[in-house]
Amino acid sequence: MDKKEIDSIISKIEQEGSIFAKKASLDSLSFTSKIIGRKNEAEKLVRYLLGYKQGYVVPYVSVYGRSGSGKSVVVRFVCDNIDKISYSFVNLRQAKTVFGAANLILAELGVSNLKNAQGINLAVDAIGKEIESLLQKEKKKLFVLVLDELDVIFYDKRGKPSDFIYKLIILGENLKKKGFLLCVIGISNNVLSEYELDDRVKSRIGSSEIFFGPYSKSDVLAILKDRAGEAFSKKIDENVLEYCADLSSAEHGDARRAIDLLRIAAELASSGDLGKQHVDKASDELQKDRISQTLASASYHLKLVCGAIARITYLTGESWHSTSTLYNQYAQIVQKGTKLLSYRRVSDLLTDIENTGLVVSQTSSKGRHGYGSQYKLVVSPEMVGLVISKEWWDGIVKEKREHESSESFGNFGSQKKGGFDNLEKMINKVKQDKWKNFVGRD
Repeated sequence: MDKKEIDSIISKIEQEGSIFAKKASLDSLSFTSKIIGRKNEAEKLVRYLLGYKQGYVVPYVSVYGRSGSGKSVVVRFVCDNIDKISYSFVNLRQAKTVFGAANLILAELGVSNLKNAQGINLAVDAIGKEIESLLQKEKKKLFVLVLDELDVIFYDKRGKPSDFIYKLIILGENLKKKGFLLCVIGISNNVLSEYELDDRVKSRIGSSEIFFGPYSKSDVLAILKDRAGEAFSKKIDENVLEYCADLSSAEHGDARRAIDLLRIAAELASSGDLGKQHVDKASDELQKDRISQTLASASYHLKLVCGAIARITYLTGESWHSTSTLYNQYAQIVQKGTKLLSYRRVSDLLTDIENTGLVVSQTSSKGRHGYGSQYKLVVSPEMVGLVISKEWWDGIVKEKREHESSESFGNFGSQKKGGFDNLEKMINKVKQDKWKNFVGRD
């Protein structure tokens, strides 16, 4: 290979990319000067913050909802467009501990990180001093501390995340004595009150909450049209944009993933016409990437819970599974000698998995036993299983094939070309106990 061949490759790639006029417009993490579909949520936040003009703001605002629902974009947009307030936007995703979160805040404020031995109290004091200094310098009264991906710090049980939130609220009370105001905005997948908080925190944060539901199809379509108008060198068939919106809103209502879907589809189309077939291929690619990203840094037990959902879905052909069924599946595949998590903790992990978009839930009646949650994978169980462990998943596939061809099934297995779509019908044809032992149902 010589330079001439490299130049030829460059020319080929540039020609393939001719479908784009401004590809940066399809960067799902980029912030725009226009917000679509979140006026009510923005108004609630503005109302909370404008209280500073009367000398009062709520100490804490919980902004919550699924990933890709516009939480971060709207909060940043509002803070950018309210005069006479100062704010700092801190993404805690990289923080593994509460102290690490404090250092990320300090870094965003332009202060050198502290050593762990110096303690969290000193870190919070340093945050307070810098906020006070900034407000004095800018001659402003309100400082808004935005903590994105707040969920992260609640995995650090030793670092006492509830105590950290309490210290930040107390910091605001101390600043108020000096004539300044502090409002902490926590952006997370769940409302703050759902986490383990002690009573002193609960009594101070109140109920200042803003929920971001999934985007509607019309909102997703409007966002895609807006981005496509800037991104492409030629007009995209509106049917393709509607198809992208259909897929995104039906599955997750995630605007970021809808934008990614359109971008990847366009990359697959290269310089040709973008069609629905490219969107389908892009959807498959995104599903694989999402599973890999979710499970790459997941804990051992979270991976097992995902594996439990994939296993029971694949073996039975049923879509929806109760928390108790999934807990029993999880208990079966935990490595011997490893302590089982509690039922409640596995239930929390299922909520975490739902927040990643891998599963969806519904509440169902259990008769006299009340109501319970059921969960369904929104991606194929094969994809999940292979990412967790190819060797393990190959064993499950082999297990199912052997069971289908076993003598106890007779000719029934050959009649089920599409898998076990009707579990009740099958159970009537085979010994129920043997089936239960096979899949481990409760």
